Amino acid sequence: MQTIVVTGGSGYVAEWVISDLLNHDYQVRASLRSLKKAARVQAAVAHQVPATKMARLTFFCADLTQTKGWAEAMVGADAVFHIASPLGNGTEAVDELVRIAKGGTVNVLAGAKAAGITRVVMISSQAAATAPKAIGAVELDDDYWTDMRNPELVPYYVSKVEAEKAAWAFANAHGLALTTLLPGGIFGPLLDAQVQSSNALVSELLKMPLVPPVHIEVTDVRDLALAMRLALEAPAAVGQRYNVGTRPTTFPAIIAAYQQAGLRTKKMALTVPSPLIKLAAKVQPALRQLLPQLGINYWHSSRHIKHDLQWQPRAWQETMRDSALSLRDWQLID
Repeated sequence: MQTIVVTGGSGYVAEWVISDLLNHDYQVRASLRSLKKAARVQAAVAHQVPATKMARLTFFCADLTQTKGWAEAMVGADAVFHIASPLGNGTEAVDELVRIAKGGTVNVLAGAKAAGITRVVMISSQAAATAPKAIGAVELDDDYWTDMRNPELVPYYVSKVEAEKAAWAFANAHGLALTTLLPGGIFGPLLDAQVQSSNALVSELLKMPLVPPVHIEVTDVRDLALAMRLALEAPAAVGQRYNVGTRPTTFPAIIAAYQQAGLRTKKMALTVPSPLIKLAAKVQPALRQLLPQLGINYWHSSRHIKHDLQWQPRAWQETMRDSALSLRDWQLID
């Protein structure tokens, strides 16, 4: 039975990844910044995993900003799933987020190398494959990297580029077998009412009267967890960079789908012009994260992961519906 180290064990994605691994007969060691979170994570995972398999889940304490703790906890494991990364809230400086994301990635991979682990699967982001809006309506392949000259890049996007580049540089220098996955906006059901992640946006889409014309490629958290395991199990995935998302949709289209499904009782929202969003973002940090997604027409191809790993994602309509229903089930929305 293989043992997988999962970083950021208390996060939304990690809870689903841990559940998938346990259900497929892996042992999991999950990192936490505080072991006080262990009971909550166990309770969340137990919603998906039979009690007979929960004993395969253990925890260790480690922090992305520190080198200590990683190698010791990884000894004897077979692979690392690196998920942990700072999200930011729109107020951080570029240097701050890059330091944590890039430095944390190097700390984790250095710990893996010291522990004798050579296989790493890492979640990056489509933020690391952001094109200038002038590129138009084109399909971007897995090897496309963010154009750092784009003036509307926000610190989070820069941090994801720097973290993934650091991972590839370290892997190439030290002989690690790396795969990176690039999801879009990650949505889907919750396992824990305290960990909403991107789903917090769903509650806003269900009630906001004014909506920005944001383009988004949706990644179902369940599909992402599956993609990580498939990448681990497939030799063809070593050295690959895979986009994992659906064809793009927009906030107005998501709202229309909610309206049609009876999940949104508010009247139809009005679309706010992009220039007004840019102006508002100067005083509302949360809006700054949306700027790179305003007015784009390109999309990321997932055909390679579909071919190599036989991975088939859900339609965005199913994912966004399940997000809303889960928020309601957890009594986080009316």
